[in-house]
Amino acid sequence: MLLLAPEEPFSFDGEAVDGPPRPARVLWPEAGRPASGEPPGHLRAELADAKACVRAGAHSSAVVAVRRLLEGVCADHGVTAVPLSAALRELRRRGLIEGRLLVWAEELRVIGNQAAHIRAGRVRAEDAADAVVLAEALLDYLYVYTPKYRELRNRRAAAGDPVREPSHVRVPDPLAVKLLRRSRITFYRHKYPYDPAQRKSREQIAADLGVPAERLVKAVLAYADGHVVLAVAPVSETVDLQALARTAGAGEARLAPAADLSRLGTGTISPLGLPLRVPAYVATAVTSQPTVYLASGRHGLELELRPDDLVRLLGARTAAIT
Repeated sequence: MLLLAPEEPFSFDGEAVDGPPRPARVLWPEAGRPASGEPPGHLRAELADAKACVRAGAHSSAVVAVRRLLEGVCADHGVTAVPLSAALRELRRRGLIEGRLLVWAEELRVIGNQAAHIRAGRVRAEDAADAVVLAEALLDYLYVYTPKYRELRNRRAAAGDPVREPSHVRVPDPLAVKLLRRSRITFYRHKYPYDPAQRKSREQIAADLGVPAERLVKAVLAYADGHVVLAVAPVSETVDLQALARTAGAGEARLAPAADLSRLGTGTISPLGLPLRVPAYVATAVTSQPTVYLASGRHGLELELRPDDLVRLLGARTAAIT
């Protein structure tokens, strides 16, 4: 938008207004908009590198930096699935980005991939500039506007005037919820505040829900003689790998590395949300609770059910594995 800015007042009272051109002042967009301070420092640094490359005319380097930024965003949310396209889809599945933002991010990923290969040719200056703008919009959505909207909702809810979701807006249920519904097992949903910029431990989630930590369970994936097994234990206790190995009839057991866990495409592993059926072992300490809370597979949502229902759904054995 351009507005003419005369150096002295003028009027249309009959006097001629023709004359030398008046200077124009750009009101929008703002030139040299400073980067938002909300995103993590390493993501702001990647964005700054991309902008510097655009200014220097290094357009291929700019879009490659944008692709690195996408990887950083996914990793910051605990999603390190390979390839990057799968990680972006996981962000959408978890409700962290909307469908249109997924389309933007996927286009930026493709442009970044092409820029890494000489056969794709040179990146146009306008494409590089647009890629940086869209990448910044993605950061704003995740780290600026989403928390700001959450603040609005919380403030209105505290004042007794909660924001109501439109009836047509519905986030798909996590796999664990679908399984519980199909099994016709009684369970309860419990929401807790979640900020994508600040990850929470299971102990912090217990505090948010106001329940003892021993009633929250964690899903621990391990290898017993090279075979994947699932251990379910209270978050307040540590899985004894030697005891787990004995229970599984194995010589040794070791925790699954983070790289393997990332392939599950989720930062909150639910014992009921695994894409594969594996031998499961539930700590006896879990069965002593009237009900237990487990991750739903989506940040901000816990599921409560009876421990015997959990054992039955998993087809698990109970044992002293903590």
